[in-house]
Amino acid sequence: MRLCTFLALALITHHSSLATPAARADEKKADDAKVTFDGQVRPILAKRCGKCHSAERPRGELDLSNFAAVMLGGVSGRAVVEGKPDVSPLYTMTAHLEDPKMPPNSPKIPQTEIDTLRKWIEGGLLEKAGGAASTTVTPTPAPKNLDGLGKVAVLSRLTPVTALAVSPSASLVAVPGKRQVLLYELPTGKALGALAFPEGEVHVLRFSRDGKVLLAAGGVGGQSGAVVGYEVGSWKRQFAVADENEAVLAADISADKTRIVFGGPNRIVKVVSVPDGKIVHTFRKPTDWVLSVGFSPEGLLVAAGDRFGGLYVWETKSGKEFYTLRGHTKGVTGIAWRADSDALATSSEDHTVRVWNMHAGTEAAKWEAHDGGATDIAFHFSGAIATTGRDGRVKLWDEKGKRAAEFGPADDAGLKVAFTADAKTVLSGDWSGAVRTWPVAGGTGVKLALPLETKLAPLAAIPVPTPNLPVAAVRPAAPVALPTALAALQAELARKRIALKAVEDAAEKLKDEAARSPKNAALAKAYLQLCEAALAMKAEVVEAEAAITAAGSAEGKK
Repeated sequence: MRLCTFLALALITHHSSLATPAARADEKKADDAKVTFDGQVRPILAKRCGKCHSAERPRGELDLSNFAAVMLGGVSGRAVVEGKPDVSPLYTMTAHLEDPKMPPNSPKIPQTEIDTLRKWIEGGLLEKAGGAASTTVTPTPAPKNLDGLGKVAVLSRLTPVTALAVSPSASLVAVPGKRQVLLYELPTGKALGALAFPEGEVHVLRFSRDGKVLLAAGGVGGQSGAVVGYEVGSWKRQFAVADENEAVLAADISADKTRIVFGGPNRIVKVVSVPDGKIVHTFRKPTDWVLSVGFSPEGLLVAAGDRFGGLYVWETKSGKEFYTLRGHTKGVTGIAWRADSDALATSSEDHTVRVWNMHAGTEAAKWEAHDGGATDIAFHFSGAIATTGRDGRVKLWDEKGKRAAEFGPADDAGLKVAFTADAKTVLSGDWSGAVRTWPVAGGTGVKLALPLETKLAPLAAIPVPTPNLPVAAVRPAAPVALPTALAALQAELARKRIALKAVEDAAEKLKDEAARSPKNAALAKAYLQLCEAALAMKAEVVEAEAAITAAGSAEGKK
């Protein structure tokens, strides 16, 4: 019995050894026939796409110069999905099956090259000969209906949460879909409907401070951009501005809803009036893509951060530069103002969060927030700060950087974060397209079962859910936030300080002119008048500071 077994094993081993060279040759032929990134795909991308999607200045943050960058995708999501060329934008746009067609304003590339891209995707996105296939990502299944507001159409590709907005006055959250803005009810995640955004991908969502307008901005990288305002409730378009040649990556609406600020890859910040879209100011200070912008709560100042780490503040009315804030060494991904406008908090790809003193234009606090980079920040009325980052975590802080809580990890790198009006819940959105709610008081986060995309419902049919709080409670109210009277005093102080700085700057300029023309009596007289005005305004600032101190003490005794 043992001898038979031994002979059988020997024969099998001998047969295998004889077959090995032929099998290896067949395997080698099979490997050689497979399309790989290094072998066939890289030369095509370098030739056809390298001008716009290089590592130095990739449009839409899509770098096609190397394998890892292609796998990462861009601001609109993944460029390729393993085994599925028909849902891979790199193929569908290049084959002119989907808009925007690539390369832009050009005929299709040769069909043999398009076929090569398709075979590479179908073959598993191999990097090199003999390499392993990429990991497949499966979209989350969508529900079958939306309570009569329209059937669900599953997205052809994943939609990273590039924008996230929570209403300050209603139980509403808005997230981006494919050329849509999707609306859901909180805390259930019940789908309410969708707003058309035919201008392209949605990169920005903001509710106005009174919750009456929803701002959406975005576009098509390298082609066009727009900022659209929807009236909450009727969901009608109130305005559409900024017909740019690049997608809008950052936008905000002023507290009085009369002005919009926006920016993007063209390195320009624009302030326009609404609804006419007339340009009020154009700021060319940024040296790289504008990633974040924001009006101060009372609307007197506007700030912007760029991809190089630049952070700038201007006066909204005059357009005059107020501060250049130096400290961040990489992209400023988020801007959030404190309720009294006296402090500005920023997040950055340099891992840090910084809080800036708007009285002195100095850094008041700085701390390491997220490994890999901090990608967004929110500042609640109460003074609490929420951040998210590439580590997939959501964290809560006080203004000095003391960590109060940490949640996560999420499914993928965190992209956006927001507070509910009552500050009892933090919402986060990540690269995989997931949206989660995290209870501030502790407990497990909940992944909202949000459908990936809906057919457009009749706009009037989308209800506005009952507010989480009475509308009056959304404004600062003790103990969560600043009392209304105190907030008004602080806003007035901010206005006085801005006016004082303007007079002091004018006096300094006139002083230089008077020094160059010592015999010009008119210049000397004007300079003295400005100095006197500055002294009077300083006295007003001191009085305003004293009034705030007294009001704060009175509130503390209540």
